[in-house]
Amino acid sequence: MFNVDFDNPAPQLICHPNLCHHETEILKNLGPYFLRDHFILFSSGTTGGHLKGYALSKKALFKNAEEVNKFFGISSTDIWGLSLPTYHVGGLSVLARAHLLGNLVVDLRSWEPLFWYKKMSEVTVTSIVPTQLYDLVRLELKAPPHLRYLIVGGDFLSPKLKEKALFLGWPVIRTYGMSEVSSQLASARSPDSDLLEVLPIHEVKTKDARLLVKSLSLFTLEFVMGEKFMVTHASRLCDQSGFFLTSDRAELSGNTIIPLGRLGDELKVGGHLVNLLKLRDTLSGQLLENNCLGQAEIVVEEDERKGKKLVLLYLSSLGNHLSIEEILNRLKPVRIDEVRLINEFKRTDLGKLKRS
Repeated sequence: MFNVDFDNPAPQLICHPNLCHHETEILKNLGPYFLRDHFILFSSGTTGGHLKGYALSKKALFKNAEEVNKFFGISSTDIWGLSLPTYHVGGLSVLARAHLLGNLVVDLRSWEPLFWYKKMSEVTVTSIVPTQLYDLVRLELKAPPHLRYLIVGGDFLSPKLKEKALFLGWPVIRTYGMSEVSSQLASARSPDSDLLEVLPIHEVKTKDARLLVKSLSLFTLEFVMGEKFMVTHASRLCDQSGFFLTSDRAELSGNTIIPLGRLGDELKVGGHLVNLLKLRDTLSGQLLENNCLGQAEIVVEEDERKGKKLVLLYLSSLGNHLSIEEILNRLKPVRIDEVRLINEFKRTDLGKLKRS
């Protein structure tokens, strides 16, 4: 039903439907690495160009799943809702958690909010991304009574969006994870908290604000498909102590982690330091207030004169809710260099904006 077999020792490649034509090439190139009891899948941010993927061992995947089950007190009586595709770690990890406890899993992957909502009547825990949460809030759907946890990860969760969801009764749990550690790295314990506690199977530290992770659920190898097929074992990407240098920036406070965005999200534009994560947070909050989330985005582009420039992209439908002048005023003192009307935003299947 879910195209995943945890009992099969052969390497299992789980491709995005649009990337299935690479299956033969991937398996041929990874053949010499003897990836018995491994799943092979693409990073959730993969959109084109250089395709990046990971081989995750079942041992690593199950270790992360076991820890998540413990963290939330999931039992065999819980019913999981599978709301994310299994060809990304967010969906695959749900099946791993359910497999360990023998949980019933309800297939909710064909995202249409009202249809999804009707099938949620008996579900006690599910995992979604912020764009899906926005759809539920926009329709003012109230949480079903049996739902214990609505785990939200995969992208930045706006505090205002969470607030609106909590008002409707959705038990939103903020999480932070990555494909490299087989799903969750840190999580809040309850809807009342935003503190992201690092799961016990991980060790974390920072260097120049870059996050490093040492984990029992770390990936086995990374592959990149470009002009050449490149494979790198995880050990080659770790320091002498076994810490993997991620592409994320973060602050640590005791056992909690404060994500600061991806590498490159803090940059100098026209001589001024700009935190792109905070800037996008401000924009998303304003769009939420005016019921037009997803109709404008801020991107960074190369500029011959300044090196980098900030560009506000927007859809024509934005004008029914909000003016460009209102947006630019809210973003001050940061200066947007260019405003551009576009026909549509190209997004990944998890709702992330495709960036060139």
